[in-house]
Amino acid sequence: MAVEYREEPCRSALNRVKGMRFKWSLNPYMGCVHRCTFCYVRAFERRADRPANDRYSTSIRVKINVAEVLRRELARPSWAREQVTIGAATDPYQPAEGRYRLTRACLEALAEAGNPFSIITRGPMIVRDIDVLAEAARRASVSVTFSVPTLD
Repeated sequence: MAVEYREEPCRSALNRVKGMRFKWSLNPYMGCVHRCTFCYVRAFERRADRPANDRYSTSIRVKINVAEVLRRELARPSWAREQVTIGAATDPYQPAEGRYRLTRACLEALAEAGNPFSIITRGPMIVRDIDVLAEAARRASVSVTFSVPTLD
């Protein structure tokens, strides 16, 4: 199945979250090509009366300005440097990241700001960004969680 990448600017990078163990999320992409059957986002989309069919995995929104917007949001005097969870609604290291490098740019912004964050991924491309993750961890709390799908 062909994947369409829609390059679109975003108005905000940080998303306020309710009902989860974290208060803020960041997703450089919307939609996910992994098509995990266990993905809670598809169920959420169905409950919200939004399409949760194959469109979610074949039409990926690329937030082309997300790192610049994130930098502005982190610089606001009102920002309390709260924990940000990256990848709560879509894998930040899906194949599009190899081309767009938005996740890396967001990690750099968080590191520069000394802002704590966690990241959830099943993508091995995270190894590419070990230098940024290590620098960020010297300035703030950083955690990485791997989702490891298996049939056993």
